[in-house]
Amino acid sequence: MAHWLVTGGAGFIGSHIAHTLVSMGEKVRVLDNFYSGKKEFLDGIEDKIELIKGDIRDHDTVLKAVKGIDYVLHQAAMRSVPLSIEQPSECNAVNVNGTLQLLIASAQTKVKRFVFASSSSIYGDTDKFPQSETDTPNPISPYAVSKLAGEYYIRMFSQTYGLSGVSLRYFNVFGPKQDPKSKYANVIPKFILEALQGKSLEVHWDGEQSRDFTYIETVVQANILAAQSSKEVKSIYNVGCGNSISLL
Repeated sequence: MAHWLVTGGAGFIGSHIAHTLVSMGEKVRVLDNFYSGKKEFLDGIEDKIELIKGDIRDHDTVLKAVKGIDYVLHQAAMRSVPLSIEQPSECNAVNVNGTLQLLIASAQTKVKRFVFASSSSIYGDTDKFPQSETDTPNPISPYAVSKLAGEYYIRMFSQTYGLSGVSLRYFNVFGPKQDPKSKYANVIPKFILEALQGKSLEVHWDGEQSRDFTYIETVVQANILAAQSSKEVKSIYNVGCGNSISLL
């Protein structure tokens, strides 16, 4: 039985990971400041996990959270591209400085592997599909820049401090618990809500714009496999389905 830390573990993606790890019989610690996470997302496992309410930017909180941990699955972040454009300084503070605090503490406490939730947004606007991990990044938002910075920090910590780290570039994750009412929500929960309410689906432009939509369970399994693999792992993996789906 391993001991796992899921940062942002009360959020959309993090809570799915926490539930799966508990179902596997693993020991789970969740760190979340509940800025966007919800305690009800942990219903059913709240008495089976250790919950720390705190901020990833706080050194003492992070050191406490990482102590005794085998694997860190770092999901906590300011996730929205539009919000990062509105608040670039806050995005940098959370996504870059917060990640750095976790890496420092993980290196100090000899964590076995650090898995980082990165994003396909680091590729920027491109006509190439599918994107490859070897493609040159072209971030066009503070959010994308912050995720790329996190990847570079993880690679550096692996090379300099011996902390095994993996970055997973998520492609448009969707699934249960995603908030369809958020103005920063994925289009899929918005479409589902409009359909359930008998409304016409709102499509901008010509509807031919496409994405690789990735179901939440794929992301959960990618995190667990990236952490547990005994094989030599690469530093970066795309996490998607490899299908380009238009809004129409």
